[in-house]
Amino acid sequence: MHDQAIKILEKQRQDLVVRVLKKHEEMEATRSFTERILAGISELFLLMDQEFKVIQTNREFLQRTGFSLDAGRRLTLDDLVRQDTADAIRQAFAKGEFAEFEAQLATVAGQGLPVKMRGSTHVNPNGLVLHMLICSDCSEFYDLMTQMQEGQKQLIHSSRLASLGEMAAGVGHELTQPLNAILLFARNCLKALETPGDHAEMLRENLSIIIDRVNKASSIIATMRSFGTKAEEEQAPVELNAIIRKILSFLESQLRLSEIVLDLRLADQPCEVLGVEVRLEQVFLNLVQNAIQAMGRVDTPRLTVTSRIVLCLNLTTMLKEPYVLVTVADNGEGIAEELQKKIFDPFFTTREVGTGMGLGLSIVDRIVRGFAGYIEVESAPGHGSYFSVYIPQYVRDASPNLRRSGAT
Repeated sequence: MHDQAIKILEKQRQDLVVRVLKKHEEMEATRSFTERILAGISELFLLMDQEFKVIQTNREFLQRTGFSLDAGRRLTLDDLVRQDTADAIRQAFAKGEFAEFEAQLATVAGQGLPVKMRGSTHVNPNGLVLHMLICSDCSEFYDLMTQMQEGQKQLIHSSRLASLGEMAAGVGHELTQPLNAILLFARNCLKALETPGDHAEMLRENLSIIIDRVNKASSIIATMRSFGTKAEEEQAPVELNAIIRKILSFLESQLRLSEIVLDLRLADQPCEVLGVEVRLEQVFLNLVQNAIQAMGRVDTPRLTVTSRIVLCLNLTTMLKEPYVLVTVADNGEGIAEELQKKIFDPFFTTREVGTGMGLGLSIVDRIVRGFAGYIEVESAPGHGSYFSVYIPQYVRDASPNLRRSGAT
């Protein structure tokens, strides 16, 4: 009887060991299967408990961030993102509305990894709450965007240098006048010093003229240097009337050589917009130069430039808001209707082969749209062209802070 009881107990022990081993094998198989699945995911995977402590990740997450799952100290959500981002993630999980959003994921090296996060919450049969985050690495996309922006800056800079080259003859003529005057009055001073008599008043007058002409030449060179500089990226309030006057002053000799009558009608009130001064200079420099070239065969060329504040529909807010409207009109050759849809395309040009890259209006359109504005054109062959540039007005508050009208 005693032996039979021992056999039964031994059999039960063996069955228990078999069941434990089998269960262990099943768990190991499940764990191995899960690890193989996670290893095949190219995105960064995070599994957290209800206290937002990390309990599982995939290999991609560990490789990209440099973290390790240390049993002594478990990673938490606060270790991986900024505090405000962590709070937003907790709120999104609590509401059950986890919309995709962008964030910077911390790394061991201290450099933020830009990612797009998607999340979901799961509750197992035992009531255990699990939060899952899947992060898509966006670093290559941002690197590409940075390269594109740098390429655009280089393109704009090249266009400005090309514009300076086209104006070389006019600028040379403009510099020749003050240099000739300086030479003439300097010779007069030398002659006066060699001639007996009191010539103090005449010397003073000649030297004053020389100083004035030196300042004139310096101003021309400074303007050329400013047009040759690269565009800065930081936006600030810019007064468009001042930019237009600067452009027209710079092109004064070119307008005079082309015998163009200038009709300038600028608004009495400030026309401030939020933008980058060098880029906005490029916009109106291109438009005015195009107008000058379009009037090359006109007997009585006339350039009209205006500015004013108008109310326009902001397609973002769907509200009527103040915009600065600048128009550049000429009475030149005009543009055929079928070509008007193409003039803002890169590398499209109506000039003769070898006389232009066809980047001017493409750059103009890109710059204006970059400042939340838009550009329109009205033209007909033989009746000139009328370009209208709309950019949201920037309104100064009573406080030192600034705001753009209609900004969201």
